[in-house]
Amino acid sequence: MALAAFSTAKAQDSLNTTRLSQDYSGKRTFIWSIGVEPSMPVGNFNNYSGFGLGGSLQGEVKPGDRVGITLNAGYIDYFGKTVNGVKYPDFKYIPVMAGVKLYLGDVFYIHGQAGPGFGTNGLGTSFWYGGGPGVNIGRAVDLELKYTGWKQNDITTATSGGNGGYNNPTPTPTPSPGPYYGGHYSVIGLRLAYTF
Repeated sequence: MALAAFSTAKAQDSLNTTRLSQDYSGKRTFIWSIGVEPSMPVGNFNNYSGFGLGGSLQGEVKPGDRVGITLNAGYIDYFGKTVNGVKYPDFKYIPVMAGVKLYLGDVFYIHGQAGPGFGTNGLGTSFWYGGGPGVNIGRAVDLELKYTGWKQNDITTATSGGNGGYNNPTPTPTPSPGPYYGGHYSVIGLRLAYTF
């Protein structure tokens, strides 16, 4: 009977250890993740783009159970709209943002980020910031709802019809060639990531 009781206790302890190792918060101090990021432009940016899709690689250092320090680098393409016969070029960026995660428990967290966003084709470099809540789904899947905003320099298209990139001339009331736009841009998106 003593041997049976010892075996049962040992099995239970092994099961608990396995569960802990499978939990996302299983005392890992460094976490890599690779994610896909669909997003929807809102506000002023929705006049020029209706959808964005990209991906990112993120590293996270956990100095404590409830705090994580992150560095995220990615690429995202916001697809240009056609408005009143004018085709806006795609808005393509390479954001690199550092952040802090505050864990509310073993699975829920709030994540804030900020850093430069490098635009391609003459979009220039701008300051990006954002954040939102997230949840760890098991040990391997991370889902985050995020708001991101930045100040896009005033630009005109380099070619009408949207077949070229961008330039950054001095703004004029009636820019030529192509449409004139810029200002504060913002998006609401998701980051669905695999962690390892």
